[in-house]
Amino acid sequence: MTKKIILTAVAGVVLLSGCNTVNQSLANRQEVVEIYHIFDFKTQADVATVSRAAANGLAQNTNSVQSSTPLQLGITVPAEPGKFTLVDMAGAMGGGMGAMMQLAAAQNGGVGVKVAKCDGAVWTSKAVRNISGSSNLTLYSCLYRYQSGYNLDMYAVFSKTRGGLTGVLQSGSDALIGTPEAWVNKTIIDTVRTIESAAGTRAVHVEGQPELGPLPAVDKLSRG
Repeated sequence: MTKKIILTAVAGVVLLSGCNTVNQSLANRQEVVEIYHIFDFKTQADVATVSRAAANGLAQNTNSVQSSTPLQLGITVPAEPGKFTLVDMAGAMGGGMGAMMQLAAAQNGGVGVKVAKCDGAVWTSKAVRNISGSSNLTLYSCLYRYQSGYNLDMYAVFSKTRGGLTGVLQSGSDALIGTPEAWVNKTIIDTVRTIESAAGTRAVHVEGQPELGPLPAVDKLSRG
């Protein structure tokens, strides 16, 4: 009788453990990550060459790219590059709209809506990649010219949805073509590579977080 009770208890624990695993797989989850990286390019290539390369690099892995080339009238090329800053849109807008954005941020895990401010940049862009039911990427780029070359500041807000039956299928897809995080890394790296090729130089990673992780396997195939 005692053995039966023990076996029943063990079976119950195993069943509950299995249920917990299933629940973890099926529970809907959304993760939001902020990313920034700054790269330095020592080159005397003109602004048009570098900015066009940056736009072409971004276009390889995004759905849309909006860019702007501000006039530089009467501006002397500085000795040191500028640097982007972040603007919290909820705080900047204030009032009822700002309060609504703060409420939405609280419901979204506490991550507010931020945009990169590129004061002094010779070229700016906003690139977007949306994969329905999987992930969203908004990537801001600020190109700063200085006497020895350019700095490219990149700031991204990346969100991914996991869980549910769709999430289970997405996990299988990730195993074949790469995770959303790996594609964010590829988007950044491909932009850097395109500038390197156009400007005939090699980039130096100045700073950033989190660390750039692995690229999808297809990256090696596409590069031979």
